[in-house]
Amino acid sequence: MPYVDLSQLPDLPLPFMNRDHAEEFRLLEELGQALAAHGDGKGAVESILERLAVLAVHTREHFLHEEAVMRETGFPAYLPHKTEHDRVLAEMDAEASAFRRSGDAARLRRYLLEVVPRWFVSHTSSMDVVTAGFVAARAAPR
Repeated sequence: MPYVDLSQLPDLPLPFMNRDHAEEFRLLEELGQALAAHGDGKGAVESILERLAVLAVHTREHFLHEEAVMRETGFPAYLPHKTEHDRVLAEMDAEASAFRRSGDAARLRRYLLEVVPRWFVSHTSSMDVVTAGFVAARAAPR
């Protein structure tokens, strides 16, 4: 059974956003597998840390790409959308730091496989739907 379900995300009119979202869920799935292996005594903490780093880089790039397109098209709700991205990045960084300090894999698992996907579906279904509709109406998708 997968840890995250990509089918919960709406299909947006901007292919780059759909690709970024699919990759985000793929990386979360890999983290779920690494956390499960660690919990079963078959996986190393280093594997979790490596996947966390890859997720952090991808999430930043994903958000930066969206933000650049919003700025280029003059999206009126750019600031609230970017503020939400910034909040989530700070939260993700804090949870990764807490894991590096404490090694609390259960806490990290709850955050990454419950909180993040729930937020992601909500964010995509609201802010990203509006953003993608606005951008698609004004610019050729990338």
